[in-house]
Amino acid sequence: MSSERPASQFFGHLMQSRLCMEQGLVDGTAEKNKAIPGEIEAEDPLEFPEDALFFADDDTPPSTRGDSASAQLGPGGTPADGTPVQFYNYGLALIDGQFWEEAIQELSLAAGLGFEPLRCMELCGDCSVKMGRWQEAFHFYQSVYSDESLGEEQKKIILAKIAKCSQEQKKEHAGSFATANAGAQPLVESAGNNPSVVLLDSYLTDSLVGQTATSWTDPTGSPVAGALHSYKVTDLLHLGSSSLVVELQDESDGRKFAGQALTGNLKDALPIERLATWLKQQMWISSRYLVRICDLARLGEHFFVVREHLPLSLDALLSEVSRMPIPLAVKLGYQILEALGDLHLHMAADGKIRNIFHLDLRPSRILLAGDKPRLKIYNGGLWKEIEKSNPGRTALRQLPLPHLSYRAPEQFRVYLARKRPPVFTDIYLFGTLLYEMLTGVPAFKASSFEEYEIQHCEQYPNPPRVWRSDIPEDLNDLVMKCLACDPMKRFRSTTQISLALEKSFPIASSRDGDDLYRKYAAKFLS
Repeated sequence: MSSERPASQFFGHLMQSRLCMEQGLVDGTAEKNKAIPGEIEAEDPLEFPEDALFFADDDTPPSTRGDSASAQLGPGGTPADGTPVQFYNYGLALIDGQFWEEAIQELSLAAGLGFEPLRCMELCGDCSVKMGRWQEAFHFYQSVYSDESLGEEQKKIILAKIAKCSQEQKKEHAGSFATANAGAQPLVESAGNNPSVVLLDSYLTDSLVGQTATSWTDPTGSPVAGALHSYKVTDLLHLGSSSLVVELQDESDGRKFAGQALTGNLKDALPIERLATWLKQQMWISSRYLVRICDLARLGEHFFVVREHLPLSLDALLSEVSRMPIPLAVKLGYQILEALGDLHLHMAADGKIRNIFHLDLRPSRILLAGDKPRLKIYNGGLWKEIEKSNPGRTALRQLPLPHLSYRAPEQFRVYLARKRPPVFTDIYLFGTLLYEMLTGVPAFKASSFEEYEIQHCEQYPNPPRVWRSDIPEDLNDLVMKCLACDPMKRFRSTTQISLALEKSFPIASSRDGDDLYRKYAAKFLS
């Protein structure tokens, strides 16, 4: 290398790259630095200053060297002195010693030089998680997830890590949410202060926010809502393993909605015509306990169910403040039963009763409005439509493990249904929700599909009174009856459960309990 380009200048360039990495600006830096190894090879050998490297070849710890081939010039043009490999191996050694900050620095340098950039960024994210720096970890993981060369299985792993960061960030954002919402109860919150928001990776932000979705029309040109609307995407609200939720603003009158699209394994699992049919069925239902469906809109490859959006989910509430006061859990449980009853005995516009069953009821499917104990459920019957169209996509083995806590025995082993209607399945799912609201822990928790199957199909959970002795005996028995393995040993209908709750707990069907709810959800709604 010529004297005009000393090694110190080159090392300074590496340090700038590392700084960019630490700030989360990894995409452009990694791309630019891929050419550096070839550039080094084309020049004369570099003479690095003595303090440029953390260690020299002659004093490298044996545990950080890797095999002998690591230090040789490979077909890809790795420098003969093995510098990128040394950064990587030393980063691994620092991880073993739990020196997370230093490991990030070394691995960022290795990634900047183009050596295993995806693996390095994932490890950097892991180190940030160890230090509880969730935002930083999210940026590392998103750089990996957005790489087009990433395989589907690898994407699932990284997405799970992104979800973990997002769950932890919900807790961090709770304080700012409460401050921003003092004195107001908006229906839709922005991604900056909503604790139910999952922060999304930048490529989705760039491709969706600011774009316009328009009402979908069938082959005859008719829109589902009866009129054509255009909606501007103003925010990104949530990205889960099966759905993407955005904030939509009607360009004609400024009204705001949420738009939900199927993603991940469920993307394209339901033909658009069947999605439209399901949506129309939902629009015909009049219930104060079901989320209102308004339209079906399209933006590129995404089809959004346009619906009202409430600021809190039961999932976010339980993850932050754990078990509920018993009267409040009963009151919300009563509302869930009312919602299920409206689905099960829905009378359509033609005057015929349509039996719609939820079959995918879990905390994230329940939304709470404002600062009052009022809830609504959504996606009722959608799981069944997907199951009819594409059974392989609804196989329980393909679901994230936490979802399996909210599945019934007959969903694991079909023969257990004994040809009984799915109303018994919804009753079981309701039991899992009431159990968790009362105790603060899931009724079932396992580390594998097989273990979940055994727990649901062959065992019973610990009675709620084991976790909380102040739970009345009749309420304890009600929950356990809902969770019976044999469908015929459960309640026969949601109405039967509602009557039992009203008899023992008058507050269930009353309008009281607002103060109790505010105290319980104070971290979100103060």
